[in-house]
Amino acid sequence: AGRVAASRITASLALAVVAAAAGFVALLIRQGVAHPWHAAAAVLAFALIYLAVGILIGAVISGPLEGSLAVVFVFLLDVFSGPGMAPHAAFYSVSRKAADLLISAASGQSSPASDWFPLAAVVAVALSSSFAAFAYSARSRG
Repeated sequence: AGRVAASRITASLALAVVAAAAGFVALLIRQGVAHPWHAAAAVLAFALIYLAVGILIGAVISGPLEGSLAVVFVFLLDVFSGPGMAPHAAFYSVSRKAADLLISAASGQSSPASDWFPLAAVVAVALSSSFAAFAYSARSRG
C-alpha cells in the first residue's frame, strides 16, 4: 500500500510540474514576461497549490464527480477574489500570493524576499496538509 501511495504522490507532482511547464510556455508565447524565472516560479506555485487543493478534497470527498465540482468551486472562489476582481484578498483566496508575483513578473517589477517567503509558506502548508490528509484517509480506508 505504501508503494501505491508513493507512486500516486510522485505521479501527481510530475503532472503538476508538466502542467506548470505547459502553462509557462503558453504564457511566454502569448505574452511578454519581463522576469521569466519569477513567472515560472509563480506558475509552478499555482500548480502545486491546486494539486494540494485536489488532494485535500479527494481525501474528504470520495465521489469523483462531487470532488471535481468541489475543486471547481474552490477555483471559482479563488478567481473571483483574485487581483483582477477584488481589491483585497479574501481569506479563502488560496493563490493570491502566486498571482501577485506573476503580475509583478509580467510587469517588470522586482519581487523582494518579502513576497517570496509568504508564497513559499502557502505552498509548504498546502502541500504538507494535503499529504497529511492523504496519508490519514489512505490509512482509514485501508
